[in-house]
Amino acid sequence: MADMAFVVDTQAQGVAAHHRTGSAEFWSTEARLDPDSTKPNPLELLLGSLTGCMTVVMQMIAREQGWTQVEADYHVQGALDPRGLMGDPSVAPYFHTVTLAVQVRGVPKDQGPWLQKEVGRRCPVHRLLEAAGVHLSESWQFEPATAR
Repeated sequence: MADMAFVVDTQAQGVAAHHRTGSAEFWSTEARLDPDSTKPNPLELLLGSLTGCMTVVMQMIAREQGWTQVEADYHVQGALDPRGLMGDPSVAPYFHTVTLAVQVRGVPKDQGPWLQKEVGRRCPVHRLLEAAGVHLSESWQFEPATAR
């Protein structure tokens, strides 16, 4: 199978950046340097990329398993030591811990632990964080599908 390519073009405007992909546009900035901003910062976008990627992988797995109404809610928090960001070479400038709470609905209860492991194994962003040595603390809860 051929590699998949992903492209983002970015135009920096002060501390803000305008990003364009083939199908979307979005902004990032740092509120500490741009106090009037309502845009997310790159680290918030990374956490959103983690949960977004996990969602896509979870839905791929759900389709493979024939599960038709899988939904998830996430709460994710990252912690880093700002000394690395401020230039201290002895401190890693990236998250040292990411805490993730996941509530999943619509998965057979006995398949929950397997699903958690499979999402972690197959999600590129999850694996990237692990490979960087980021401690991922995960709490997963599984509930029956909700009626609509």
